[in-house]
Amino acid sequence: MKRKLLIIFTVFFVVPTLILGISFAILQRHQQELTQKVIDSLNREFVGELTLERTGLAFFENFPYLSIDLKGVAFYDSKAQNSKPLYRFEDIYLGFNVLDLLSTNYTIKKIKVKQGHLDVVKYPNGDINILLAKGMKEEKTTEDSDLDLDLASIEIEKIDVSYRDLGMETDYVMHIGKLKSSVSIQENQLELETIGNLIFDLDYQGTHTFFSNKHVQLDLDLQYDLEKPKLTLNPSQIQLEEAFFAVSGTVDLSNELTDFDLKLEGQKPDFKMVAAFLPADLAAALNEYQNQGEVFFHGSVNGPLGGEQFPAISLEFGCEDAYFLNPEINKKVEKVRFTGFYTNGAERNLKTSELVLQNVFAKPDKGIFEGSLTVRNFEDPYVKIKLNADFDLGFVGEFFNLDGIDGIEGQVILSMDFDELVDLDASQASLTKIKESVQSELTLRNLHFRLADYPYPIKDVNAHMVMEAGKITLDSLRLKIEDSDFRLAGTISDFPAIIHGLQKPVDVKLQASAEKLDFGKLTNTPDGETLEDLSLKLSFAAIAQDLMHFDHLPKGEFFIDDLYAKLGKYPHTLHDFEADILIGNNELEVKGFKGEIDQSDFFLNGRVENFEKWFQDRIEGESTFEWDVRSKQLRINDLLTYNGVNYLPQSWREEVLSNLHIHGTVDLHYEGDLQSADLYLTQLEGKTTLHPLKLENFSGRIHYEPDYLLVENFGGKMGLSDFNIHMGLGLDSAHATKPDYFHFKANALDLDALMGFKSIEEDTNHQEAFNIFKVPFRNMEFKADIKKLNYHTYWLEDVLGRARTTEDHYLYLDTLALSLADGNLGLKGYFNGSNPDELYFSSKMRAEKLDIDKLLFKFENFGQDYLINENLHGKVSGTIDSKFRVYPDLTPIVDKSEAKMDLTVYQGSLVNFGPMSALAGYFSDKNLNRIRFDTLSNTFDLKGGVLHIPRMNINSSLGFIELSGTQGLDMKMDYFLRIPLGMVTQVGFRSLFGGKNKNEIDPDREDAIVYRDTDKRVRFVNINMTGTPDDYKIGLGKDRN
Repeated sequence: MKRKLLIIFTVFFVVPTLILGISFAILQRHQQELTQKVIDSLNREFVGELTLERTGLAFFENFPYLSIDLKGVAFYDSKAQNSKPLYRFEDIYLGFNVLDLLSTNYTIKKIKVKQGHLDVVKYPNGDINILLAKGMKEEKTTEDSDLDLDLASIEIEKIDVSYRDLGMETDYVMHIGKLKSSVSIQENQLELETIGNLIFDLDYQGTHTFFSNKHVQLDLDLQYDLEKPKLTLNPSQIQLEEAFFAVSGTVDLSNELTDFDLKLEGQKPDFKMVAAFLPADLAAALNEYQNQGEVFFHGSVNGPLGGEQFPAISLEFGCEDAYFLNPEINKKVEKVRFTGFYTNGAERNLKTSELVLQNVFAKPDKGIFEGSLTVRNFEDPYVKIKLNADFDLGFVGEFFNLDGIDGIEGQVILSMDFDELVDLDASQASLTKIKESVQSELTLRNLHFRLADYPYPIKDVNAHMVMEAGKITLDSLRLKIEDSDFRLAGTISDFPAIIHGLQKPVDVKLQASAEKLDFGKLTNTPDGETLEDLSLKLSFAAIAQDLMHFDHLPKGEFFIDDLYAKLGKYPHTLHDFEADILIGNNELEVKGFKGEIDQSDFFLNGRVENFEKWFQDRIEGESTFEWDVRSKQLRINDLLTYNGVNYLPQSWREEVLSNLHIHGTVDLHYEGDLQSADLYLTQLEGKTTLHPLKLENFSGRIHYEPDYLLVENFGGKMGLSDFNIHMGLGLDSAHATKPDYFHFKANALDLDALMGFKSIEEDTNHQEAFNIFKVPFRNMEFKADIKKLNYHTYWLEDVLGRARTTEDHYLYLDTLALSLADGNLGLKGYFNGSNPDELYFSSKMRAEKLDIDKLLFKFENFGQDYLINENLHGKVSGTIDSKFRVYPDLTPIVDKSEAKMDLTVYQGSLVNFGPMSALAGYFSDKNLNRIRFDTLSNTFDLKGGVLHIPRMNINSSLGFIELSGTQGLDMKMDYFLRIPLGMVTQVGFRSLFGGKNKNEIDPDREDAIVYRDTDKRVRFVNINMTGTPDDYKIGLGKDRN
């Protein structure tokens, strides 16, 4: 018994194990040698290069066959291997019979290919990349290989196969999931049974077509006659999505041309056959409806393929008595029927192809739809459409559950008789016939609907359009959105010429109007503009072919025939706009763009080079725009006021420019995005009206980068002024890398002319003046170098300034120096504008013999303007430390200011000085309206609108006088004077001393009479003067301070 068990064990376990072991050893020993020999042999014949990463053994991949695993098999189009391989597979398993291996018979029984790709490309000249790379020599090698084929099956898993036709710009892509073919040979007949699944994509110009992501199941029974040779497709089945098709026929390969005789027929007569050929989203939508009907589909392919020949393709399809039911609302489209066929015609190509849909009919819940369609010549389609439709859009919206559209209501009536199936090349009479055969009419009535994610309904849509003799006329299109309304009309002169791309002129005209367009609501942007009384006329003249075949913009001539509109936030009226714009291959020329904004007019010519880059996904290179602008009259306020705000100084807001001429160019530099722009101003001429200045010789460069704006050598002449500006301005404050600065240089600057200065005596509403501190400030540095500056009729010289601003509205005057006649002035300080309604100026000023007459320092006190040099004349030196409250035009508000003034006045005079004029009756033979003095030195304090004058000596034309007291800038005074007693008249003496004459008073015993000097040779009288120059009191009194 034990012996018997041993024999059984040996036969069933030991022997097979031994055989497998020996086979494994044989295969292990020879695998590298066998594969490398084959690869070397093939590479000697190939132009390309076949590579293998490594080999191994696999027991179970092709069980019961023992397999060599070829890992990383790749084929390149050249020996250099410097491009993507034409194909690459992770694993190719070659299966061998174990018994064959024992007899050193290396016959491959099974091949399994896993995970990889195969990319086939057909070039426009007909060459195929993989055949070029194979590049077999004319004399085949006779070297034998130790490997042989006797396949029982082939398997493919996870392989992507693509076939790209560059001439047709078409890609055919198969994503094979799993494909298995069993192979058998009997009496010269190769039989293949193939079962598998794949996903098919048809792409055009790199984009998926509607026939993409189609799931295909194959169950094919193939028979190949090795002698004839001929492929027979026995009755088989192809499943496309959820539709099943029976296929059968033959493919004769015995001749030079391949001869097809194939038949295709739908197996299940339902709408799944229709859905299978639709895009995925439409197919899914169709499957949501319950449907029923008699659907049929038949097809055939007959004839030779090769060279320039193509087989005949014929398809027949249709349905009868079908319906579609929306189960959610229980509504139907009934009595659906149509029949149709497709053929590729006598010449069996796209040009002779024809598609016909006949007896198309559908009965919705409300309305009717019927028609027919014929399309011939798929290269340049010509169509015949007859259509009669009248349906309720409310039903359409409910039935089809239109995505993104809610609450749709209204009626559509469409009547179309579009017949152009005649020979366009025959004659002009034929062209006329085409136009006469094209008759259509479309009417929209009371259309209302809402768009998803849009806050306002679109309502009262009414439209009427007709097409007659090839001309489309849109009589009217009206709609409303909230309080905005829109009306549109237009024509297309020759519609058939456009759709066929003929060399014929075509005119397109458009008229638009609206009582109101609120772009804030229309675009859901609160700051949007508003248009009222809009009237717009546009037209475009072109060749029909250029309207159908263009890369970016169609060639032609674009016109703005008229534009009228009133704007809201930009409160002006646009009118009499016209434009003529020529569009070329890569250039755009503005021949004339003119119009008026209120009372301002403009005329623009320009040219844009290389505009096509603006339409590229990544913009590279340069574009140039040359422009020339002229204006007879340009009112600045018409252009620079927006939403009621104009930041220009008051004197310039109403300025008018006349005979303006500006010329320049703009260069745009792109590297993906706009990297920089350069504006070159080459000419600016004109004349201002309110400031009678002539503008001339202007030029300069403005350079823009995304984070910085640079102005270089911008300047010219305005009247007597000529200046030059350099400026740098950061545009990204969060990532500033360059400083902000403004540098101004001028040989002469006539500020009086530029600012419209009339007279220093003219009263001004200082509070309403332009307030620069309400404009946003930034950290910025300023420099000024002005050789001559006209300020308030006086020419200052060598004006140098250094200043800087900060974001918190401080303006620092680090240096301000100027020369005036023989004197000079230096100033350092800062303006505090952190509260733009309360401006302060703190400064320290130093003067050296400045002519007071030329200072013209103006101040305001309690609403009244005063000039500091109305009474005081001469030359002044000294320092002033001050903190002034100022108005926006920088006029000091003295009653809210304080200052300490350490001054010396040389060669001075007091003219019409109120306190002294009041004493005219007290001095004999003296002119008190003009008092001259040699030198006056003192330290004055100004606080609360009151000037405090410490005691000072005045050696004047009146003699030696002492003066002290206070002077309010409201003209209230409290002065103490010491006047030589001998200068007082008898009348004045009696007034001061109670009617007594000089001889009745003992000077030595009167407190009001004192000796100023120790030698007591000159007696003085102490006088106190109070009140105002118009209402004053004079008496005896001493300054107790």
